Amino acid sequence: MAAGAILTMLGAVVLAQQPPPAPVRASTIGDLYAPGAKAAWVYEQGGVAIGHAWWDYLGPLQDVVPPAHRFTGGWRVEQQGALGKFEVRCTGEMVLDDRGLPLRGSVLSESAGVRGAFDFVVADGKLAGTRTQGPTTTPLQQAVEPGSRLLFNNWIGLIEVVTKLAPPSDGPERVLPLLHPESGSTLRYTLRDLGDFDVKRDGVEVRGRKYRDSLGEVVRALPDGTLFEVEIAAQGIRIRRSDATVERFEIERPAPIERDFESEEVAIDRGGWTIAGSLTKPRGASGKLPALFFVSGSGSQDREGMASGIDAGTHELLDHLTRAGFAVLRVDDRGVGKSGGPTADVSFDDLVADARACVDWLLARPDVDPKRVVVIGHSEGGETAPILACERPLAAIVLMAPPGRGMVEILREQKRAGLAAAGVPEALIASELEVHAKFLEIVTSDGAIDPSQVRADYRPWLKERAWFRSHAKHDPIAQIAKVKCPVLIAQGGKDVQVSAERDAPPLLEALEKAGNSDAELALFPDLDHLFKKVLSDPPTTADYLKIRPVDPAFLDKVTTWIRARTNP
Repeated sequence: MAAGAILTMLGAVVLAQQPPPAPVRASTIGDLYAPGAKAAWVYEQGGVAIGHAWWDYLGPLQDVVPPAHRFTGGWRVEQQGALGKFEVRCTGEMVLDDRGLPLRGSVLSESAGVRGAFDFVVADGKLAGTRTQGPTTTPLQQAVEPGSRLLFNNWIGLIEVVTKLAPPSDGPERVLPLLHPESGSTLRYTLRDLGDFDVKRDGVEVRGRKYRDSLGEVVRALPDGTLFEVEIAAQGIRIRRSDATVERFEIERPAPIERDFESEEVAIDRGGWTIAGSLTKPRGASGKLPALFFVSGSGSQDREGMASGIDAGTHELLDHLTRAGFAVLRVDDRGVGKSGGPTADVSFDDLVADARACVDWLLARPDVDPKRVVVIGHSEGGETAPILACERPLAAIVLMAPPGRGMVEILREQKRAGLAAAGVPEALIASELEVHAKFLEIVTSDGAIDPSQVRADYRPWLKERAWFRSHAKHDPIAQIAKVKCPVLIAQGGKDVQVSAERDAPPLLEALEKAGNSDAELALFPDLDHLFKKVLSDPPTTADYLKIRPVDPAFLDKVTTWIRARTNP
């Protein structure tokens, strides 16, 4: 159900606390970089090139006191994720002071066709800025520890600033604070001296220094601190300095969405924390409006449907419905965007409670007609909406690609399909499915778990045990049979996450057997789990990484169906 998380390679490790940072040596950027200097590195994994990075020094800013220095850089890396192979690209500009400490920066990124931006200024012990991903912009503020260097994932040039200006000099190691805006934290970065290494540069034997850092890397620097190589043994990755010309590309800044309707920022109380979101309405709308609340699928998504750089298309549907005359509540999932809340060991019941609070908030709005409130649930949200329909006076519910079987059965089916799509031989598939089945049996059990009984690559999922256990106890067929309000089940015929044959039809049958006279199944033969046209044959989740709009016929069907059931 959830789009796979995008993995970063460098700087994505949260570090344990270390001793306070040692003072840096007196060298400055003006001493160690010449204006116009260019550097490049190539990324290899298992001896295969997977990307490159560059770091160019443009020189000091004119008429700025104290001195400030401007760098530009970027990188591109091919990565293998849960949805297949994809490329992440990044460019940007950094302004550092003479000691290499950050003053301001602007980083642009692109992944799966979704562009992002990170703009920040550091002053008076604080970082202030904004993060943009697709249609969503979030303000940021973070405390900055004195003497903090800067780290962005895969920005290898920022590591060179450390090896040039602050290598171990008075002992076997140097500990520095690294400001990591992507995680909102300050990391303790340690460089431990491992002694000399020899390498040929321009036909001359050069002796440099080798370090092990606290990101799990071996770092090799030339005598003047120039970063020669970074080795990440755990991932088989080597980042090697190159004298070859590498592509220096540009990325367009994300264009703001021009919306022709009103949008109000809202905060929904959850007792000690809040769910943040937006209530959108047609411009100039008055009186009590029909209203909608959208419940997202599994995985962490923001209010627009952005999840790990993948655009699920939620904003297209909800914008379309706003223009059609509805008040629409869209929210950031707990722990995402501006929403707070605990995220460790969260159960399905916890997520239902979040959605229930949002529906109650919407029902209480003075500008909403409480008799014309509809809930739309996508994927896992399609299990939540029927629960809410049995508890609250909803006018109707729309279920987008809802599970019609237990989650354990669907997860097993998804596992088999994923292995087959990856070309794994049938004998190995059978073996892997046994391991997967054993994990599901353990993680959904009621007893204590011995992690040693779970294969190492599955152990991180043990922290999600509450989610697995609560889903294992939920019966979507029994639940939907209790729903009395109108129900639209929308299903893509080429969905590879839930089945057009084994999930949607049993849900409709259960409604009809229970006497619900206003239940409909709308099948869209050429659409996938995101209700977008499939581009690959056979269909796979790799299509999620491609830019595609939500299908217009789907948008029109949902809008027409809801309108017919919410007319005053």
